[in-house]
Amino acid sequence: MLWAHARFRHARNVETQTRVAEVRRARPESEAWLGLLEAALGESEDGARWEAAVPKPAADRPVKAPLLSRAEITVDGRAARGWVRRLLRRAVPVAARRLDGLALLEAAVCQDDTRVDALARTAGAEPQPVRVAGQLAALPLLQTCGRGLAPELPAAWWEGYCPLCGAWPVLAEYTGLERTRQLRCGRCGTGWAVPALRCVFCSETDHENLGYLAPEEDERMRRVEVCQTCKGYLKGLTTVRPLAPWGILLDDLMTVPLDVAALERGFHRPERPGYALEARIAERRRPLLGFAFGVRKGGA
Repeated sequence: MLWAHARFRHARNVETQTRVAEVRRARPESEAWLGLLEAALGESEDGARWEAAVPKPAADRPVKAPLLSRAEITVDGRAARGWVRRLLRRAVPVAARRLDGLALLEAAVCQDDTRVDALARTAGAEPQPVRVAGQLAALPLLQTCGRGLAPELPAAWWEGYCPLCGAWPVLAEYTGLERTRQLRCGRCGTGWAVPALRCVFCSETDHENLGYLAPEEDERMRRVEVCQTCKGYLKGLTTVRPLAPWGILLDDLMTVPLDVAALERGFHRPERPGYALEARIAERRRPLLGFAFGVRKGGA
């Protein structure tokens, strides 16, 4: 099926629409980023368009490697390029046609900012908006992989990075009466359990080096977990039930004041991804018209 030219799908889920509207009112300064995210969430809702691209995990991936490590992800080239280009037109309209959509998608899935920046410079674009557009362009593919490969996830995963796509978690959830700590990936939506007294980034377990920052009026619901050893931080929140994958990045945007508090005190997020995927985006070409109808060349 061909995708409509230069048009975005808007999320049909009423809860998603309501949440987006709430974020738009609360964070009007983030409208440019939120517009891209809203387009990506709308595209993610129709996972059937990306399901054929969900790969089989590579048999030769290293120990402790995420499921997408060394995977070959085959996409409909025309459809994927069209989607990436539409998003780029909104983020960097001048350079949108000069950027290689599949190359950007591959670099974004692998979180390879060096490659993304090189693609941006070749197209005459500023790297930062291309980084943002690339990550959001990869969202529908990664969230579809998150659903399709969920049964393949290891039963136990103690690494700080996502067991599916290798990203660091956006936040930690404490859900239910037991308040079990569940890390959540903002790219693919995957969740995995890690002990509470353990730094996600450097595996520090000494409680004297682990702490948290929290607003006095909301300490039980939202806080920032901090590590004095690596100076890393991670936002944590208490939820009645786990956030839907689409809600993770929206909640991340709504809790920017927690990021500001952590940064002002010298804590930071890692600059490098948790795991370098080395995944590859391949193109599934459409058949020639004659073969599509079972007609062989030469009229045979």
